[in-house]
Amino acid sequence: MNSKWLIRMLQVTVVALTLAAVFQEMEKPREERKWFGKVAGIFPYDFRIPTIQRLKESYWNPYESRVFTPPVFGLGWAINFYALLENLRVIEEPEVTEESFLMPTPAMKEAMKGLLQTSRTPD
Repeated sequence: MNSKWLIRMLQVTVVALTLAAVFQEMEKPREERKWFGKVAGIFPYDFRIPTIQRLKESYWNPYESRVFTPPVFGLGWAINFYALLENLRVIEEPEVTEESFLMPTPAMKEAMKGLLQTSRTPD
């Protein structure tokens, strides 16, 4: 099998899926068109104007465990790099215990000592 043939078939598939997504939206009444969804129930698409919020939600979302998320624009998937790095153990969630959450840090203790000493000195 020739690699040029494979690349050409992939390009034709992407164009066909994109056209199918556009036609899928055009078949709906104007007020029901959302311009995002799935083609053939598998391939996500989004033809809305990208926003910063959607960029963050797709490419760096610590609240989403999926690595592949819906695209910001176009057809296919985006990569949630936070989830990817977390799965590769590059990013680790800090372990917060009740004691470490409630107890002051050494720097906070020093600051409180300074405040207590200044409040005790007579005027």
